[in-house]
Amino acid sequence: MQKIFLVNCRKPMVDVFKASGYEVYSLYTAEREVDVPCELEKRGFAPDIILQQESLGSKVFLRGLALVNCIKIFWSVDTHMNMYWHGLYGSLFDGVLTTQKKYVPLLEKVCTAKICWVPWMGGRLGPDTGTQEGVIPHSKREHDMTFVGRVSPQRPSRQWFVDFLKNGYDLNMADGLSVSQMMTLYKQTRIVPNEALFGEVNFRLFEGGSCGCAVVTPYVGEELAELFEDGKEIAVYNNVLELKEILDRLINNPKLAASMGLAAYERVLRDHMPANRMATIIDFAKDLVPQTLNCAENDFLYYQVQAALGETGQSSFLWADIIGGLRRGPGGLIKDTALLRIFAKGRMDKAFMDVVRIYLNSADGTDDVRFNMSASIGNSRIGNWDLAKHFWYRYQKCVRPNEFESPADQVHLLMLWGRELSRSGINMISGVVFNEDKDFPACAAHCYFAALRLDSKNIEIYKRLDSLFDGVMGAEYMRLGFLSHLSLHYPEDWRMSAELGLVNLKVFRLKEGVSELNNSKKIAIAGGYKRFWNRKIGSLEKLLEIVNC
Repeated sequence: MQKIFLVNCRKPMVDVFKASGYEVYSLYTAEREVDVPCELEKRGFAPDIILQQESLGSKVFLRGLALVNCIKIFWSVDTHMNMYWHGLYGSLFDGVLTTQKKYVPLLEKVCTAKICWVPWMGGRLGPDTGTQEGVIPHSKREHDMTFVGRVSPQRPSRQWFVDFLKNGYDLNMADGLSVSQMMTLYKQTRIVPNEALFGEVNFRLFEGGSCGCAVVTPYVGEELAELFEDGKEIAVYNNVLELKEILDRLINNPKLAASMGLAAYERVLRDHMPANRMATIIDFAKDLVPQTLNCAENDFLYYQVQAALGETGQSSFLWADIIGGLRRGPGGLIKDTALLRIFAKGRMDKAFMDVVRIYLNSADGTDDVRFNMSASIGNSRIGNWDLAKHFWYRYQKCVRPNEFESPADQVHLLMLWGRELSRSGINMISGVVFNEDKDFPACAAHCYFAALRLDSKNIEIYKRLDSLFDGVMGAEYMRLGFLSHLSLHYPEDWRMSAELGLVNLKVFRLKEGVSELNNSKKIAIAGGYKRFWNRKIGSLEKLLEIVNC
């Protein structure tokens, strides 16, 4: 019999491990830190596996993992929101699970642990979900359509999503419900329209399916087809025109909605229950080998995590504690980059320059984009323009010797570093709100936003931001702003107008999207580009004609 220490795992997962014969010690806590060796000694428990599930409220960190000889696994639930620190924190473990398949290769680049895709799960109606057992027939359900979720100014796409549903349908809205209250409400609902903030496979998909609802969900990637069959178990849309067509069809054909809901329910019971996830986790654990991190390495990684969180204002540690923890780590670029960024953000000019001087006559790190960007922009901010250019030149000479460019001013410098970060794949950081006045750039988007703050009329920055966010799920509302600004400068560009129309449709602005597409069509016809317009719009043209009628 294997012994498993479960940290912040939800009750259905705890129960399924126990029911399968494992000896389980389950801890659910909101404490910032858990001293694992102390906790296990207090309990007299020597686990074969430690499994920590990310808690979606307060962040909980396990300490002392290097002193425990067993397999250690971290389950990253909101990878799409916390990727910027999960890669580092996951390196404290032997294995990392992520609910988002598209993030597996991204985690593999920044995390030393092995990575495995383990999607979220559904729940059996009954005691597991705090509901009465059994599925209610659609004909006896109270609500046509229900959306459970938070709507706030920070989520404009969701506000437009809800506004569209309220204006066209009998929408039942709810927020702040417990799991059992939410599942009870879904049991009384025929259709559950879903919206994803960052193109993620989210809880709502499994929750609605668990209650036999017809879930209408956005396309978020190929992994969706591995979970549910489009057209049979769920309905998938790409924009508000498709969403409208699907919702109208389901409302006008209640039997189709009922059939889809039942098929989703059966799929959940077959493939997406806690027992399915437990089996995947155990199979993954069998192939893991404990890492050989010592206590010092473990401690250094921990403070790198706190530094990453500190940059976004989410660490409970004081800067002095984080700086001290980093300084105890091994010398090199990793430590010095983290320190530079802290000193730059905190306006600790003397400490910043103490690190900078080490590299003035050194070739170390000439090809490291994050280090040189941090040193360059940091020097620019404190008025050391010559040194700001120096770190740009040393990087450029090493990486792009045939593309010499000299920064003209702060805006140009930020744009140069934005381009280099983008070329290195460091485009944006999901889940982080960047304040141009207080925060220090960490990605290409941050550099461009900081540049735009200094030069709000620079059209080239808008173009780069639009290009950067093009195709990024969940970022469409940001593109809307860039494209709206650009379209004012290029009113006769049918491509720009068409793109603005398509993005409007992506963020559920039906009226605005249709109007912009109609406008782009007129411009394209006048210029002799009708067939190119048809090619760009594709299958949406038929839906557009229906709406125009």
